[in-house]
Amino acid sequence: MQLSKFGEQLNTPIVLCLGYFGCMHLGHVELVNVAKIRADRCNAKVALFTFTDNTFESIGKPDKAIYTFEERLSLYALQGIDYVLSAEFDEEFRNNTGAQFAERLKQYELKGVVCGFDYSYGRDKCDPATLREQMANVCGVDVVAPVCRNGIKVSTTYIRKLLGDNDILTVNELLSEPYFVMGEVVHGRGVGTTIGFPTANIAVSADKFLPCGVYAGRTKVDDTEYSAIVNIGQRPTFELSEPCVEAHLSGFDGNLYGRCIKVNLTKFLRPIRKFSDEQELARQLQADKEGVK
Repeated sequence: MQLSKFGEQLNTPIVLCLGYFGCMHLGHVELVNVAKIRADRCNAKVALFTFTDNTFESIGKPDKAIYTFEERLSLYALQGIDYVLSAEFDEEFRNNTGAQFAERLKQYELKGVVCGFDYSYGRDKCDPATLREQMANVCGVDVVAPVCRNGIKVSTTYIRKLLGDNDILTVNELLSEPYFVMGEVVHGRGVGTTIGFPTANIAVSADKFLPCGVYAGRTKVDDTEYSAIVNIGQRPTFELSEPCVEAHLSGFDGNLYGRCIKVNLTKFLRPIRKFSDEQELARQLQADKEGVK
């Protein structure tokens, strides 16, 4: 997969997916699949447009982004995207009208454009019908219908709500792969080691939405997969209010400092709570470990 700044010439025919793609839920997967079909028919590559930061997703909202830009790139690669066209959602971009954005798209050798039924663009909030008119002399525009589960439209907003409710099982049914946290392993306080549960402390962006709680998870290190207990949030037993992400990898014996790892969450085990001392915490972690098994 090749990353290119929006506006740079590609010199190859593409079918372009339009949206923000804050995660890769089933609706996004359907959109990408439609693009792949069109690309196969006209011997083109599949490209995806997105923004480099999370500003776009959080405008007018207090919520943080489900995935960082780097995490999103890993998801796009897994979906077989050939090119990612990235732009910064700065003041200049925000001031573009829909017509101006459409004109910028025409610099590419477009063989098709694909968007969702509720896609809007430009400061004047143009819709897919307008996009079809503006691209009529360039290429066709496929508009993908909503994907619903249990009568509810699958969306990034819905995924975020489910994460806030700790409903990780439903979240994982609606994503292309189980929800994950990805980041560099950094040095912590070393308390986990002293009580028999060494943890990998994962540095994550302050812009990332994190579902607080203790989870079962899994991660892969050097082609070996390990089950994990993942603590996301505060550490009240030690009077630490700053949220963190810690993962105890069952059966792992090695050094992860400085390495980037990805931990998938598979099951919600319990809320975070304060224990009377380290021994009580260790007993609970042992019970959590059995729950992970």
